[in-house]
Amino acid sequence: FSLTLTQTNKNEDGNPLHIPVAVGLLDKTTAEEVVPTTVLELKEMTQTFEFPNLKGQTTVLELKEMTQTFEFPNLKGQVVPSILRDFSAPVKLVPTDAEQQNQDEEAMLAFLAAHDTDGLNKWESGQRLYTSVIYQIMKNENGQANEKTLEYVLEAFGRTLQQPTSDRAIQAYALTLPGESTLEEGLEVVDPVAIRDARGALKKTIASKFYTELKAAYDELTESMAQEKEFKVDAESMGRRSLRNVLLGYLCTIPTTATEQDEIQAATLATAHYKDANCMTDKMAALQTLASMDGKGAVSYREEALQDFYDNAKGDALVLNKWFTTQALANLPDVLDRVKELTKHPDFTLSNPNRCRSLVSAFCVNGAPFHAMDGAGYQFLADTVLQVDSLNPQLSSRMAQSLIGWRKYGEERGALMKGQLERLVKEKLSDDLFEVVSRGLK
Repeated sequence: FSLTLTQTNKNEDGNPLHIPVAVGLLDKTTAEEVVPTTVLELKEMTQTFEFPNLKGQTTVLELKEMTQTFEFPNLKGQVVPSILRDFSAPVKLVPTDAEQQNQDEEAMLAFLAAHDTDGLNKWESGQRLYTSVIYQIMKNENGQANEKTLEYVLEAFGRTLQQPTSDRAIQAYALTLPGESTLEEGLEVVDPVAIRDARGALKKTIASKFYTELKAAYDELTESMAQEKEFKVDAESMGRRSLRNVLLGYLCTIPTTATEQDEIQAATLATAHYKDANCMTDKMAALQTLASMDGKGAVSYREEALQDFYDNAKGDALVLNKWFTTQALANLPDVLDRVKELTKHPDFTLSNPNRCRSLVSAFCVNGAPFHAMDGAGYQFLADTVLQVDSLNPQLSSRMAQSLIGWRKYGEERGALMKGQLERLVKEKLSDDLFEVVSRGLK
């Protein structure tokens, strides 16, 4: 097996950088680590050793030229390379063969997502695979992903879910879909509504396919954690809580064709998770899940949990901030109306920067409703910015930054966002806010 690495950099002198590239090799049939004890490159030996943070043997290739080819001798079968293990260098890895990138990369990513012993590469492979499917759903007119790519995703997810592991935190990360903000980064023109719909469609597909396995894993964790006599903050316990919360998210993903009974089942599970929680992490995971439930069978559970959380906060500022933020980030069709109503709540005030951020700024991060095609989210933000400016110019200028990226949101949304900036610049603004708004219009 040979691996050719080519680097491009912005060195003014044009000289290559010295880049350590940690590489492992996995047998394509058995998924075992098979990196040889020697690697040949221009008749020189590279350093081979065990990384303390990795389970499998890793070879560090020293890339010192613009292009180098490394030979791995005496391999018995085909292998899949795991490159840049443990983030050995701050570089971006891109296949040089466009045809290979299109045809073979997804198969390689699926294999690494399922079998890699390096947590970082396992996670990143899964993220790239999930991202590919989500983009396909967004792009295709029928709203469907390529069958082969979806098959890779489901296979990798299933293996990751059922593989025995001692690192539950890595497993939790590997099972989590990329966030909406991360998905935006790979698009030239961003459609937040399409991103949410496509991501949600993939999550529903996964939840439906693996519901039995997800529930079994969730129940096993719930039972083992219930037997613990004291709350622990060690890595193992934190990893189990993280994984259990991820599993809850999938189990409460209500399918499009859900009945009222399905909604009640999901809400009942989330409510039990909420009531049995012995830490804020678990309680918030359940509350955030319930806050986005909109079905007829789940509404009462949602409202009961929100009221209970508020009552138990007993006026604690940090806890109340979480209460406001949870509702601002909810995936509900009328979330903007709810946020506007919350601005009238006795515990809300624009004069408190943290409280203002917990509701208004949090809503601006809620991509789909903030970027709704009617522009109501933009108008709400501009209205609020004008009110805040007389109280706290630094805060108002920071909030207005949610409008200055209008160029990447397409012609129609961009015009609406720019329109609010043009409206603001005509008002009597503080110097801080005027600087941000005028810069956004250039």
